[in-house]
Amino acid sequence: MRSSTFFALLCSVVIIVLLSGCNLSTYAAGNLAKPASTLEPDSDQKPNAIAQLSALSDQIYTAAYGSNRQLVYTLLQRLETISAAKAVRESGTAAGWAAFDESMALAKDALLQKQASRLWYTQAARLKLAGDALNRPKVPLWLQYEGVLREDEQRIRTAWQMQSEGRAEAASVTLGIYKEHVERFEVAALMQRDEESLRQLKEQMMYAEQVLVGVDGGTASPEAVLIALSGLEHAANQVFKRADGEAAIAEVIPPGTTVGSLRNGRAQIAEMFIAAFVMAILALAGWRKYRQQPNRIPFPRERFK
Repeated sequence: MRSSTFFALLCSVVIIVLLSGCNLSTYAAGNLAKPASTLEPDSDQKPNAIAQLSALSDQIYTAAYGSNRQLVYTLLQRLETISAAKAVRESGTAAGWAAFDESMALAKDALLQKQASRLWYTQAARLKLAGDALNRPKVPLWLQYEGVLREDEQRIRTAWQMQSEGRAEAASVTLGIYKEHVERFEVAALMQRDEESLRQLKEQMMYAEQVLVGVDGGTASPEAVLIALSGLEHAANQVFKRADGEAAIAEVIPPGTTVGSLRNGRAQIAEMFIAAFVMAILALAGWRKYRQQPNRIPFPRERFK
């Protein structure tokens, strides 16, 4: 075997090994075509089952965004089946799965009610982020909400600092948006974080809400609002800290880069390896076919000088 042939085969083996470690969402999507009987995985099928769960939750979110009530209901039934598997439940936390089950139940109840599309859309978003957190625990999408909450908290401060009569009411409205964002990523956070940190954040939100109402009614001092907002910021920071106490990934990635773009970049790298592998195989096949031709005409070297 010539050295060029050996080098091509060696490159192919290296590329295959690299591809085997890539966690591609397209693989999860392809598994959706499997019958329901395959959705009861054993411990050896755990990664595949988690990928299927994430892909199903993505489909539910897409269908909810398109207001496809019947499809959402059908997909929720499939999600209930796969999420009940023992191998799947080994990932995440007990509190996270309790919240996950609650979101599925709330979504199904909302689907049976008219004028409740906003409710089952919210639950679909919660399920999507939770499935993503289980499938991609190192770089979950819900960490992007760290920056979102910081912007929300700054808007609350800006609304409060306005010298106008309705500043407390304006701050309360912005706090309501803050609460909606927390509700959206709550299940995903519970899958990866201590339940106590989420509880403290929710309690701090309730306290800030009560202070704003109290200031508007004359039963709380204006200084209490800033204290409540500082407590809110601290509680949110605790949620986004990793279990080992280090900063969340969203805090340490390069400026101007989001968790989503980081993941997209990795997917692009994987696609590049796939393209390189395919081109190597095609080139090797073409070279072998050329070698097998008895009367092949060599390329003139003068053309390439």
